[in-house]
Amino acid sequence: MIFPNWILKSIGLLLLVFFLSGCQGSLAPHRQSRGVGVTHVVQAGQTPYRIARTYGMDVERLIRVNKIDDPARVPVGTRLWIPGAYRVLYVSSKSSGKRNAPNKKSAHKKTKKKRPPVKNYLRWPVKGTLTSTFGKRGARNHEGIDIGASRGTPIYAAQSGKVVFSDWGPTGYGLMIIIKHNHHLTTVYAHNSKNWVRKNAWVKRGQKIASVGKTGRATGPHLHFEVRNDTHPRNPLKYLPSKR
Repeated sequence: MIFPNWILKSIGLLLLVFFLSGCQGSLAPHRQSRGVGVTHVVQAGQTPYRIARTYGMDVERLIRVNKIDDPARVPVGTRLWIPGAYRVLYVSSKSSGKRNAPNKKSAHKKTKKKRPPVKNYLRWPVKGTLTSTFGKRGARNHEGIDIGASRGTPIYAAQSGKVVFSDWGPTGYGLMIIIKHNHHLTTVYAHNSKNWVRKNAWVKRGQKIASVGKTGRATGPHLHFEVRNDTHPRNPLKYLPSKR
């Protein structure tokens, strides 16, 4: 029996669909229900910041898509979804050595010592009462300090720099701002009621950037303030003046 061409084409398309469905795991792993993308498995020394930079995406989007609670502590083996990527890329780690360093120049940069804390380098970001310090708090580490203040109290930039994030942060942080400064330092301002500056804005030391609130995981209005050297949390009191 001879079938018309349109019937033969239809049968061929059906066979192709069944074939691709059966081989989806190996032939097209990036075309899942979430759209185009790949799954990156976190290796030792890799951080969300390095992973996002390698794939050419904003770190805040990577954090939001994967619902990362603490960007500074992503366990090895965690599977991160990289939307828009078509293949898994090599991501350098924080550790030194020929195996992890693509070239001698990058390896040299990794061996540079971090700038030690400089007292008075930052100014107090808000007028209020210190209610929680840096370090152990129960079973978890508190990676910043909490400053209690009335809702709407102005929050100021602790130092001049570029706003790299101004939006709703990871779980618990609420409305937050992240500012990048010189010397590999970054400051974080969380639980805000309102942000007054946008991403990519340049701000001056002492400029109003937000207002105190209790968004996110907060029992009352206060500012959660962090200082990070690259991605490593540091005690803010070592950078701030002794008197508020």
